[in-house]
Amino acid sequence: MHLCFRTLPGVKLCTQTCQSIKTSGRRACSGSPFKRSLLAFAEREAQEQPWSANSAGQKQGQQRQDLHLVLVNPQNPQNAGSVARTCAATSVALHLVKPLGFDIDSRKLKRAGLDYWPFVVVKIHDSWQDFYSYFNEQSDPKRLLGFSKRGTKHYATPGTYQAGDWLMFGAETTGLPTEAHTAAVDTQGAVVKIPMIETHVRSLNLAVSVGVGLYEAIRQLDFAQVAAEHK
Repeated sequence: MHLCFRTLPGVKLCTQTCQSIKTSGRRACSGSPFKRSLLAFAEREAQEQPWSANSAGQKQGQQRQDLHLVLVNPQNPQNAGSVARTCAATSVALHLVKPLGFDIDSRKLKRAGLDYWPFVVVKIHDSWQDFYSYFNEQSDPKRLLGFSKRGTKHYATPGTYQAGDWLMFGAETTGLPTEAHTAAVDTQGAVVKIPMIETHVRSLNLAVSVGVGLYEAIRQLDFAQVAAEHK
């Protein structure tokens, strides 16, 4: 195995281990403490047990009961991992709707969520129809709210969010599919828009959009309690 770490332009630090980096078979390495730490990192990576998002935490007792977060066909594992971290920070359940643009055992997905995966309630749905059927089986109150550039309502309009809302975000490249827009209307929800100046930027990063929308929903739902606590 060969690891290369680039720092400043034109500067490259490399470390090498032999194909098997088990303790008895690893090539002896001399050099700086930094290089030795890189070798130690490589060894830990090789010894890691298989992982997938399916093995993330199932702490239903700790999650909020009034909000859910749904990523429909996300393409980037780093974005999905960052969203998972936000869900851990807010105790909001995360739903991933296939097809995904990455494997659920992706190391990039795991690393983006850092060591917060045990605290994220994750459910993976095989298709939009599978997710929508699952949603319809849940107890009321419930609504679907989509976030889209084609939304007609400002995301921070007072009274936009209510207990039982499922916030949907689409793929980085194509946004929410048509069926998600339709479902938002059919469930008495809405399709909202985060405003942006589009002169030089086509869209916001997915993980950023989730953070903006999710925390606004929490702000509106928790406003009375927070206001009372700070009187």
